[in-house]
Amino acid sequence: MTLDGAALLQLLPAIYRLRDADQGGALARLLDVLAEQVQVLQEDLAQLYDDQFIETCADWVVPYIGDLIGYRQLNGVAATVSSPRAEVANTINLRRGKGTVTVLERLARDVTGWDAHVVEYFLGLAATQCVKHVRPGAGGTVDLRGQPLLERIGSPFDGAAHGVEVRGLGCGGRWNLSNVGIHLWTQRSVGLSQATAFARDNLRFFFDPLGADTQLFNRPQPLPADAPLAREANLPVAISRRALAAGLDGFHGPDRSLSSAACPPARSCWRPICRTSMRPAPGGRTCRPRAAC
Repeated sequence: MTLDGAALLQLLPAIYRLRDADQGGALARLLDVLAEQVQVLQEDLAQLYDDQFIETCADWVVPYIGDLIGYRQLNGVAATVSSPRAEVANTINLRRGKGTVTVLERLARDVTGWDAHVVEYFLGLAATQCVKHVRPGAGGTVDLRGQPLLERIGSPFDGAAHGVEVRGLGCGGRWNLSNVGIHLWTQRSVGLSQATAFARDNLRFFFDPLGADTQLFNRPQPLPADAPLAREANLPVAISRRALAAGLDGFHGPDRSLSSAACPPARSCWRPICRTSMRPAPGGRTCRPRAAC
């Protein structure tokens, strides 16, 4: 609530307002001065409340909040920090989630600059479940007909159940209660557009202009703010033939792994049938894949 001299004057009895008007308005001018000081106090109180939060505090408060939480700039990185406020806010967020896989993945991504995914290996152990804590998504006997599951065995997105490995991580052991794995992708997928397809025969074409059997990789989608961990759609993973056939809509479209544009009817147009070849199809569209170098 903002008060001014007129609002304060209206709070007084009518007899005082009438007498003040007859005597030249000295009381009204005094209330205007008091209202200015009240506004100063109100603004100061509002700023003191805002200074309790890193998002709304004044610039001079940021170093003090950083000192309270033990924030320190990294050597050699201070010059690249564009916003100390954002760094302190990130530090507060990391302190709140200390020890969780979400924070481990975020730290791995921020420190290395690479795409990262963290796996808690105890979740993939084959064990008799407790009826008080049932995990419906826990793996069991591997279904030999489940090709998507079989393709992911040994990858960061392995969903099969494993026996306990007593070897340490340094000796090749993964699946144990205390093991956590941080998987990093050191290379990014690079887009290739307006490329001429290499004709293997009249029906099959390679994505690679030179005819090389090149593996296609996913173009990572932005990680949603509410997503706890990165998934395959957010990482530059290899695109398998079955994944492309089962979910073409997830790979095709603007800003995705495969994009297409209309072409003249007189030209031959193609659609992808596997990771490296294309086949004629009606509809007048041609695919422009993005593959990693």
